[in-house]
Amino acid sequence: MSKPLAIVTPWIGLPSETFIQRHMQELLPKRTVAVAATVNELESNNWNLDCPVLTMNWLLQSGLRGLKIQCKSYIFQAFHPFEWRSTEASWIDVKQFFQEHKVQAIMGEYLDQCFPWTKFSQKLDIPFFGHAHGYDVSRILQCPKWRKRYLRYNDTGGIITVSQASREKLLDLGLQPDKVHVVPCGVEVPASPLKRTEQEVIRCLAVGRMVAKKAPLKTLDAFRQAAEICPSLRLDYVGTGHLMPIVQEFIRSYDLGDKVSIHGGQANEVVKQLMRKADIFLQHSMVDPVSGDEEGLPVAILEAMAHSLPVVSTRHAGIPEAVLNGSTGYLVEEGDSTGMAEHLVMLARDFDLRQRIGNSGWHRAKKHFSWEKEKRELLRILGLNQYKFDERLPAVEY
Repeated sequence: MSKPLAIVTPWIGLPSETFIQRHMQELLPKRTVAVAATVNELESNNWNLDCPVLTMNWLLQSGLRGLKIQCKSYIFQAFHPFEWRSTEASWIDVKQFFQEHKVQAIMGEYLDQCFPWTKFSQKLDIPFFGHAHGYDVSRILQCPKWRKRYLRYNDTGGIITVSQASREKLLDLGLQPDKVHVVPCGVEVPASPLKRTEQEVIRCLAVGRMVAKKAPLKTLDAFRQAAEICPSLRLDYVGTGHLMPIVQEFIRSYDLGDKVSIHGGQANEVVKQLMRKADIFLQHSMVDPVSGDEEGLPVAILEAMAHSLPVVSTRHAGIPEAVLNGSTGYLVEEGDSTGMAEHLVMLARDFDLRQRIGNSGWHRAKKHFSWEKEKRELLRILGLNQYKFDERLPAVEY
């Protein structure tokens, strides 16, 4: 059986890259190959990839020293996006790998990480599409070198990005409009809105790496202010990162230990379980003031909407394209933890409002942000929508 789709990624196995895992597993099941520069051996088995994998061992100083084709076994090497090196002989092995599986389209994750493929795909005469996410259309654009390099995507199949906000940034660089496609990341949406019962304890949920653009202290401060007014509020926080120590110190300083539970990094299924138990979803995304890093369109927010949760978040990047203020949630300006607390209190005091906002979020997720919709759009753009397959997503119980 031919495998017409190749997914190119800088790494396999990172817990936070669930969208890359889904593209490999479910975009075109049984008809996909994967190409990775590095593999996280500690986490790769959790991805359960059922496809041929080409592991490319890129070395930082001496360049590429050959390729190894391995299925179900992986080699870990240090990797940095700005240090790709290659030789003509090395790419011959890639060409043979693609020819063996009859690859017809290539999608590369992150515009900077997969940039070397813009040129190589032309040699292969295979259409190449770069998939943009967050930092690669925010932080990276501050570098003149990369602003110039990105223009080479005009000579490829195009760019797929997750929001209109990021599309506008790419068009401002000089990318051709017909080369930049908006396809939000899709999530599993239950067949009907999740019904909740009114409880004495009101559970809030926050999900995200503890990094500057996720602003965990702003989220915690909003919760702290709201909890002073509504003592029945509780917060579950899923995530880990270099800001964890100051998050823990904040919790100790404000004596929030009995109200805030930090769960660390968790598998997606654990997150979904917490969403089913939650009443309100919080996320205070903002521009990293040091690096300029931004979100694309956070998958956690889309999953929260799919789980019928009212969302309280910020007017940041692509978030307003999903969360409609006053309809599917509430939005405040970046940095406004007090405004976030006010909306949280309003939702905490009104069960019917939470249900109404949550149901509206479910309807919007069902119409615009389902995985099935993303899959159809990606296959159409990649020119692979003629392939049919019998595999279906497993049923989800709620």
